[in-house]
Amino acid sequence: MRTSATTISGIDCLQVLGDDPSVGVVFLHGYGANMQDLFPLWEYWHLDKFNWYFPNGVLDLNMGYYSGRAWFSIDMARLEKALQEGKHRDMASHEPPEFQSTLGKLESLISELAKKHETLVVGGFSQGAMCAFHLAMNDRLKIDGLVLLSGNLVADAKVPKKARPIPFYQSHGTRDPILHIDGARAMEDKLRALNFQGKLHSFNGGHEIPSGVIAEVKSFLNQFSQQK
Repeated sequence: MRTSATTISGIDCLQVLGDDPSVGVVFLHGYGANMQDLFPLWEYWHLDKFNWYFPNGVLDLNMGYYSGRAWFSIDMARLEKALQEGKHRDMASHEPPEFQSTLGKLESLISELAKKHETLVVGGFSQGAMCAFHLAMNDRLKIDGLVLLSGNLVADAKVPKKARPIPFYQSHGTRDPILHIDGARAMEDKLRALNFQGKLHSFNGGHEIPSGVIAEVKSFLNQFSQQK
């Protein structure tokens, strides 16, 4: 496997490429992280035929001591108020101002990777999962599998009435203080209504990717390694 930094359709990425181009796997990080955040997971999840891509969020955040990125902005005052009051934000009715622009950039990246790989799996954590969810709704994109970790339904008005159903894996912590599990359940309801194949796996934890979820994601990805 060969690791390198590259730019694909204007988005900086870390990539890990093998000799077999059959499967491409794209993972989108969460708010305030960057392309290095989920990168170590490829070694846990790697299977024959896989090639890995970890894009950098398109928004540059001032995190002070490190380079933080995001896919769309967050109303931090609203988030802090909700945390203080013990309430959860309803993301479904909200469309972030940069959302469509970000999706357009990610669509270009996915389209470029589809030229290289027969099979594409797209996933993400937190707001990366929200972007991945909407990318999978786009019938013009060749996406064959979906991994959604600790995301919520966002921009519900933009979810189409029909989509090409694909397998998905979804997880969420029952004690997540950042994104409530009800938002994850709403996301699952949308997927199942569109005949996507999968279910929400809940765990007793917060806004995180626990070891049990890491193992379950590898099991989910195994089906794409076995495809001819």
